[in-house]
Amino acid sequence: MAPTRTRQWPASVVGALLVVGWTLGSAPAAEIGPESDLCGALEGLQPGEELVLRPGDHRAGCVIRRGGTPGAPVVIRSAGPDQPARLVHPGGDVNLLNIRASDVVVRGLHFGPTKQDVDGVRIISGHRISVEECQFSRMGGIAVVANHTSVRGLTVRRNVITDSTATAMYFGCHEGTECTIIGLLIEGNFIRGVTALSPQVGYGLQVKLNSSAIIRDNVILDTKGPGIMVYGSRDLITASLVERNFVRGSRTSSGIVIGGGPVVVRNNISGWNVEAGVGLENYGRRGLLRGVVVVHNSVYGNQQGGIMVPGQGPLEATLLNNAAHARAGTLAVPEARAGLRTTGNVDCSMVPCFANADALDFSPFTGSSLVGRGMGPADTSVPADDFFGNRRVVPATIGAVDRSSGPVRLGVRP
Repeated sequence: MAPTRTRQWPASVVGALLVVGWTLGSAPAAEIGPESDLCGALEGLQPGEELVLRPGDHRAGCVIRRGGTPGAPVVIRSAGPDQPARLVHPGGDVNLLNIRASDVVVRGLHFGPTKQDVDGVRIISGHRISVEECQFSRMGGIAVVANHTSVRGLTVRRNVITDSTATAMYFGCHEGTECTIIGLLIEGNFIRGVTALSPQVGYGLQVKLNSSAIIRDNVILDTKGPGIMVYGSRDLITASLVERNFVRGSRTSSGIVIGGGPVVVRNNISGWNVEAGVGLENYGRRGLLRGVVVVHNSVYGNQQGGIMVPGQGPLEATLLNNAAHARAGTLAVPEARAGLRTTGNVDCSMVPCFANADALDFSPFTGSSLVGRGMGPADTSVPADDFFGNRRVVPATIGAVDRSSGPVRLGVRP
């Protein structure tokens, strides 16, 4: 028989709580069903313990105030991926899950629908927090947000957000003084369908001023505002990386918007947006467009241009080895201006480039104008791999895809 332990569970949980996995040397886990008091069970977790939720609708509106320790987080998760437990709104203005603790993992849960301004996971304070493999559907508020206090070590990975009526993900504080998010990884998420009531913008995801992130391997479709926006930093140390994302169909903006640097934007595919595939903007006239590198991206079918930069104002940016298609009457790459370096870019409006872009295959075909024409690894901005993670050949192929790789898959990337 496995050993037992004395637990101080809330009275409302006793009798409904099944304790499992009490083997020596392993982290204990507790399993509850929809009939149990979820919020009470969360209050009883100790560092290194897991709370496992059986399938069904769990009444939420909870606050996690007691976290784990580095290397021993508390974990709240579904019992299995096939039938995720769903957190439902209890009424009022409370969010589904507020986090006020460090070392917390939220995994494999289903959130929503919610009414307007009710968020899924709101991180109010804490460090080393992960939100992964969750589903957010028909959210009236933000699915994942951290904009109260400074947070270090936040991971948002492999979540699915669909049919949201608010910005899907929001990190940092607008002016960059009240809070910053550092050590932020936004990876492998799938966002489809973002609307928002005016005057809300309706981003796929945004990283605010003086916060920084690695934004990697996300698929973002059909947003009202930009699919991805990075606001940059007032210093030249806090840098972001935007790579290997597929962004399509912003209804009011560019697919990827850079409001300031330093930032490297590489190996992305961005198409069918109302403005550009990648747009640099002197947001708020802050003058932060410096240390911006846009390299080895493929942009296609955007209405106002391929890659766009401001026509005037402070700028320090490099456009290198991009494959840019533009519609008739618009520019694939911007005209020369002070502070802009352009090298090795190909205008795919004038020559054939892609195997079948309309079918989402951005591979170069045999004889494509993209093959073997890019700057090589002597330029330190050139990535070693491509959109699909394939190692690049030398000399480099222009654009995001180095070799024949087939169409982009719309969903969580494997």
